[in-house]
Amino acid sequence: SVFVMGGDSSSAMRLIAAVNTALEVELGVWAVFEPPTVCGLARQIDAGAGEAGPAHGPSFAEVHGVAPSEVHAGDLRLEKFIDAPTLLGAPTLPAAIGEVSTVLLTGATGFLGRYLLLEWLERLAPVGGTLICLVRGESDEAARRRLERAFDTGDAALLAQFRALSADGRLRVIAGDKGRHNLDLDEQGWARLAESVDLIVDSAALVNGVLPYCELFGPNVVGTAELIRLAITTRLKAFTYVSTADVGNQVEAGAFTEDADIRIISAHRANQGGYANGYGNSKWAGEVLLREAHDLCGLPVAVFRSGMIMADPRFTGQLNLSDTVTRMIYSVMLTGVAPGSFYQRDAAGNRQRAHFDGLPVGFVAEAVTTLGAEAEEGFVTYHVMNPHDDGIGIDEYVDWLIEAGHPIERVDDFGQWVQRFEDGLRALPERQAQNTVLPLLLAVRKGALDFQPPEPMLGASASTERFRAAVRAARIGCDGDIPHVTPEVIIRYATDLEALKLL
Repeated sequence: SVFVMGGDSSSAMRLIAAVNTALEVELGVWAVFEPPTVCGLARQIDAGAGEAGPAHGPSFAEVHGVAPSEVHAGDLRLEKFIDAPTLLGAPTLPAAIGEVSTVLLTGATGFLGRYLLLEWLERLAPVGGTLICLVRGESDEAARRRLERAFDTGDAALLAQFRALSADGRLRVIAGDKGRHNLDLDEQGWARLAESVDLIVDSAALVNGVLPYCELFGPNVVGTAELIRLAITTRLKAFTYVSTADVGNQVEAGAFTEDADIRIISAHRANQGGYANGYGNSKWAGEVLLREAHDLCGLPVAVFRSGMIMADPRFTGQLNLSDTVTRMIYSVMLTGVAPGSFYQRDAAGNRQRAHFDGLPVGFVAEAVTTLGAEAEEGFVTYHVMNPHDDGIGIDEYVDWLIEAGHPIERVDDFGQWVQRFEDGLRALPERQAQNTVLPLLLAVRKGALDFQPPEPMLGASASTERFRAAVRAARIGCDGDIPHVTPEVIIRYATDLEALKLL
């Protein structure tokens, strides 16, 4: 893997530039991630995947123009992505009726996707239903092996649960790619999905806070458009879309609500190099296309804008190594230093009450599955965020790690901590450095002469009234309510990093 060898987003850009120059091809940076190996790159080149952008469909420039400083919701019209006969026939299609019995899931090998897989298998078992997972691979058998490896991380109970739930033909794994025409299936395979699937769960995405929107356009936007095409072929299929709270980064706080139309509250967006700008824009684009599809033919859609998805204390080895919480905890434990506070202090220099918006992955998966299955009509958006003003923030996370016996020194002066922290991270071997917060730290500090901690946040970054009411009504989670982050969740990061031999 490019990244096991110490690669990161910046080196991926340099690698692709060198490959394009040497071989006279036009691969996008996203090709490095699918998968991040020499063999994977060779397959992308052989398939002509990089010509002017995505593997098929319109390029970024064809939709938004060449190097725009701003992109517009009005650019994202379905006719740019989906053929006219399919769009013309969509308003007359029959809707799926009765209980959901066949579900198509993308992103099943991902952090959230693995838990969605378990939740859906449990939900479908009583009705004899089938879960179909679209997984990249040379064959269906290879795709199945790749999926099984995602569950074989050293926790025997997790692997046993996966195998028990996936027995008796309830799980079908098909080799495919949502970013390719017909999902990289032959015509017969595409037709079978179009006829049999009741609900599509789209959790697959290239999640990267550094890559620009144009590089994420192919896998994230064109890929979701292809799933929309499937959803409006033969018969309508309900659509569950996993989005991100980052969509709200360019929306006025009071306007970013669960009932607002994203095309209205975020009609225009900056297209620049700030952290997570590209990823947030790519998920915004998916939401816009789904709004367009709903207006076209009444496609039932449930959008889940998730904040930070955190570790599950029930299982070992299930971490999302690329997210900011994992990177920060890993970095603090490796360097052994943390600031007196990660937030601005009060006028007297004391640590302030703060909250970090994170939810355990098991709860998020249960909520997305339960509420997505209920969305049989209409267009509904949920803010899957932690609304509690509970004083549990990153400072408390470090407190819990120290109380658990991990050697972490508090550095009272924030500027001194930043310097010691960065020096410690730069001194790490590549194998460890690639999973630290260093690339994010450098991105945030770029151009900042005086890097300061953020103001503390109290509660969620946006309203969660609809989501919380739905969670309570459906009795989701252990207590039938949105959970607080507990010490067990944070300690799980430390034990998992040790179990994965990263510490």
